[in-house]
Amino acid sequence: MALYAIKESKLPAVLCRLSPPGSPSKRRNSHIAARGGSKFLVAFDAMMAAERRTTENTTAPSAAISDKPATSKKATHPFFLASGASGLQPAALAIGSKPKATTKLQPLTLHSAVSKAEKSNGKATTSDTRTRSKGLVQPTDPTLPLYTYEGYSPAPAVVYTRHEDEANELAAALTGPLGFDMEWRIFIQRGAPVIERRTAVVQLSDARMILVVQVSQMKKFPQKIKELIESPTVVKTGANIRNDGEKLFRDYGIVSANLVELGALAHCADPAFSTIYHRSIVSLARMVEHYTRRRLDKGKVRIGNWEAAPLSQEQITYAANDAHCALVVYKRLIEIATEHGLCLDSVAYACSIKGVRAGKGVPESSANDHGGGVTTSSSTEAPSDASKHPSSPWLRPPGYVTNVDGNQAPRPQHLRAYKLWQDGNMPLPEICAALRSKENPLAESTVISYVVRALQADSTLPFSMDQLKAFVQLEAGSWQRHREWIMQQDSHTRQ
Repeated sequence: MALYAIKESKLPAVLCRLSPPGSPSKRRNSHIAARGGSKFLVAFDAMMAAERRTTENTTAPSAAISDKPATSKKATHPFFLASGASGLQPAALAIGSKPKATTKLQPLTLHSAVSKAEKSNGKATTSDTRTRSKGLVQPTDPTLPLYTYEGYSPAPAVVYTRHEDEANELAAALTGPLGFDMEWRIFIQRGAPVIERRTAVVQLSDARMILVVQVSQMKKFPQKIKELIESPTVVKTGANIRNDGEKLFRDYGIVSANLVELGALAHCADPAFSTIYHRSIVSLARMVEHYTRRRLDKGKVRIGNWEAAPLSQEQITYAANDAHCALVVYKRLIEIATEHGLCLDSVAYACSIKGVRAGKGVPESSANDHGGGVTTSSSTEAPSDASKHPSSPWLRPPGYVTNVDGNQAPRPQHLRAYKLWQDGNMPLPEICAALRSKENPLAESTVISYVVRALQADSTLPFSMDQLKAFVQLEAGSWQRHREWIMQQDSHTRQ
């Protein structure tokens, strides 16, 4: 991976890996390697500890995230203080991109060696390309200064990765509550239905790190990120966050839990909020403006290509701000509730994804609605069917494959794939090789489809639903292809 900002700061070589996560580092550090986990995380913790000791000896400690931005423009992250690079602004750490040869790098500038073509990722390729919603979000007060995570002391480190193993390692450093957001592409053409792509980027933020994960570049959704999102004990907060949870289920089969809607929380925590807003879903831009007196940048970058790699500096900053500001607003609301002596009940503002609404193929959630709903944007306020109809119990959605006769014998190749998976308990890569050859194995998505089609063709074949879900989720696109049939079968077991 390429850590441009860190490399310029002359930090230890353990933080400056230029190879992918699977490649060995050219330089070894025995005392760090002896500890479990990622070298990056070990060095991260060591430098944070060094900064805390320095701060305790010189100045009074400050809150991890204040409700007001820091006034000093020279707030530095412990990474740079520990390396002797005092006075430098925090910079994003780019993980997973290989730097090109260059004679000179601009100090602390992410992707300074990336071509202009790569930087253009932040711009829409056509006028019909959109992300999240059809239009741009306009703040009510354009005179306010822009929101930036760098305005908070200490400024969090921004870590961007497009490697599954790296994302799993970095997830271990996150502690709740977490600011949460997602980005994806939507194509809109006149006279044609809207095409919504799978989630491309997932952002999670705590007080000291903002993790930007480009899942569209990964073969499988990172397991540790999945566990964080599905954890019922870790708060994930944002605007229209149930929409994000439902989309994650549609795209990757992730069953999100403990999703806190900022607007609904504000109605419970801040008596003054209800005098201004009457709906439970309020745009993230308005929430940020109301509680930080800053305006969230919702410009052209949001309509860019979030699937292209590497992401541009502008895209990384945009994504980081969206996740970080959600956490800042959440913490401010908790402070307000404490000041008023209010006892908050999460039933009023939190939800978890539970199942599928009949005929929709869309996950059902356990949210308590106050007039809000699900849209294609986590920062919009438009209602949808979710706000007009109560949540229904598990019912049967239409199957994904409609021309499969459950009484027909499966094809030999499909049945063989099923037996290798069910009876042989073979890992997916080995099944791919066994069905063709080690030199030229079948695609993982093809093998998964073989197993599913065998089960569709012969309803008497035994299988574990949990194992089937886990198997299908081993390849990012397979869940979306087979989701409705799997959920239909799952609903049968619950009746």
